[in-house]
Amino acid sequence: MKILFINSRSPDYIEDQLFSGLTELLGKESVTAYPVNSYFYYERKAYPRNMGKCRSIGDFILDKLTLGKELKAFEYDLVVIGSTKRDTFENFMEITPYLPKHIPVVFVDGGDFPDIGGDARRLGFETLYREVADNYKFKAIFKREYLVAERYPDNAFPLPMSYKPQPIELPIDKQYEVTCWCVESDPVRTRALAILENLYDCRANGTTRGQTFRNYKRKGLGYLKELGSSRIACNFRGVGWDTLRYWEIPAVQSLMVSQKPQIVILDNFVHGEHVLFCKDDLSDLTALLDYYLAHNDEAEALAAAGREHLLKHHTNIRRAEFFLENIKD
Repeated sequence: MKILFINSRSPDYIEDQLFSGLTELLGKESVTAYPVNSYFYYERKAYPRNMGKCRSIGDFILDKLTLGKELKAFEYDLVVIGSTKRDTFENFMEITPYLPKHIPVVFVDGGDFPDIGGDARRLGFETLYREVADNYKFKAIFKREYLVAERYPDNAFPLPMSYKPQPIELPIDKQYEVTCWCVESDPVRTRALAILENLYDCRANGTTRGQTFRNYKRKGLGYLKELGSSRIACNFRGVGWDTLRYWEIPAVQSLMVSQKPQIVILDNFVHGEHVLFCKDDLSDLTALLDYYLAHNDEAEALAAAGREHLLKHHTNIRRAEFFLENIKD
């Protein structure tokens, strides 16, 4: 299989994870990026904005030189629109003069909104999105915010975020009791921070209201190591249900307390086996925290089981395998 992967020049978590996973599974000769995106070849920014990197600077030069010839020959089996971003759809329109009618087009919707292509409306390019969707019928759609309570077309599949393994050593010595580092992009986060900021060691470790991305002091791999130094780390939904932290907390072997995401996640974590799911109204949040802070052996066992489950089912490679299984026809 040879794939033409249409991408955005700005980092996109689902797009970056899928591109790197497909490259690792199929080989770089089988996955062509359009445009040739520097984020896939060298680290312009720290984690998590480097998750697409899976190639070398030498590959960058070679791919730049050969892309034009490849497009003219168009010996691809599949075209993937990798994200719901304006420049991704503009880039797709650029290759349509070369696109034979029989080549299937697959859409990967990693946006925050639950309706297919909903982020095109949120980001102000709905007309362009509709032009593409109406004229190039998607053979398959992979959807991050695939709500449990909604109906989607038969050719739509759930594709939540995942974790791309990072070079950090585990286990990490625990220095924090409870952490919840997040910006208040949903009211539940504001409620959680209001409950937590004056309890445990939360105020001292930065679990407080009023955080912004720009003010975050913990960044890159240092952020992951700090997250791993939490005995218990909390996750709550943002604009969408799926958050990168939902996958990061088990990955660094901290015990996660989270809302249960109301999106379809195949092989999801199980409450009491891998993670802890609190009630949506947070009425049992402090009871869960109090119990597992007092029973550290149980907390550590859950955290270890959560990491094992994540590595088995929820890496970028596993997402790429799921993608390939569902487009093989």
